[in-house]
Amino acid sequence: MKLFLNGGGSTKELALTMSKVNEAMDHNKPILYVPLAMDETDHPYDGCYEWFQKQITNVDVVGVDMPRTFEQFASFDFNNYSAIFIGGGNTYKLLKGIKDNGIFEKINEYLDNGGIVIGCSAGAIIFGYDINSCLAMDRNDVNLIDTKGFDKLNGKSVFAHYTNSKTEEIHKKYTDYLIKYSSTNETVIALPEQDTIYITENEINIFGERPYYEFENGGIKMVDTIQLVPYEDEDYEYVYEVKKNAYKKYVEECWGAWIEEDQRNYFEKFITTVKPNAFIIMNGDQKIGFYNGEVLENGNYEIGNICIIPEYQGKGIGTKLLKDKLEENKDRDIEIQYFKQNPVGSLYARLGFVPNGETQFHYQMMKPKQEILKK
Repeated sequence: MKLFLNGGGSTKELALTMSKVNEAMDHNKPILYVPLAMDETDHPYDGCYEWFQKQITNVDVVGVDMPRTFEQFASFDFNNYSAIFIGGGNTYKLLKGIKDNGIFEKINEYLDNGGIVIGCSAGAIIFGYDINSCLAMDRNDVNLIDTKGFDKLNGKSVFAHYTNSKTEEIHKKYTDYLIKYSSTNETVIALPEQDTIYITENEINIFGERPYYEFENGGIKMVDTIQLVPYEDEDYEYVYEVKKNAYKKYVEECWGAWIEEDQRNYFEKFITTVKPNAFIIMNGDQKIGFYNGEVLENGNYEIGNICIIPEYQGKGIGTKLLKDKLEENKDRDIEIQYFKQNPVGSLYARLGFVPNGETQFHYQMMKPKQEILKK
């Protein structure tokens, strides 16, 4: 079983999920795209099909089939497909059609036999314990009585599009409902459009660019998908390559060339020194970068390196990590330096850093401890 449950994203938000699907799928079989949660009167399925084609631009797939009715969906042999993508719309309409036409059992069997299913928005919610978790967002106009989902999250339910509401009023409506719902029902995982739950037989991981939220017993807890995990010796080559990718162009501009032997020797000394204060940046179960920072003998905190792999750059992850470290060490002076060619200095200035010297190749900055970080 490989089950991807996305919070309702499109194109940019789905890019990482679809890249993981591309790695896992059989490229000799087509994908089955299911738009049936949508009301075709408002969202013609031909338009849905065009939307889906944009989501798989970077997926190596031989073709896409699309049912136009639940009866047709039930007639397909799922084993002929590399993956099934179940899109968004009305969750109650979707689950009723699946249950009324014997598709519920077929999807379970497909997953049990190692199939890949991607659920987006309503297509994700149905794989939780109960779809009434989304009643504040979707109307039950089909009068569905059995609202129990596939229960692939060990008794937890799913809510989609959380923190992506157009207005604060709508966001408050959803939050109030989820607090009330979870006070007498199961735990609900509320996903933003940028996050995806990945489920296999052995594990459940959540990855993405934003925190997600768990509503349990009437309370709410924010969970960050980005975590720092202590560096281990087995991370040696990974960190070397991450730093090489981040700094090679600056080294070449400053010293004329990247000499592998010299850089290897430098890195050996570097990692031996910083190892107690070095971390791998994780997104769910995936390594996405490297961080090191420490308290100096003078009591100041030094931010050493924040290196993010290319596919995760430009998403605000490094900036968020930096802000977190500034908040954690706001009672200390905080030091940082960077290559003069790197334009990151303007970001540091906006966060309260001021010039604090320079070397031949680096600018140095400091954030005084009396400066309060503005979030």
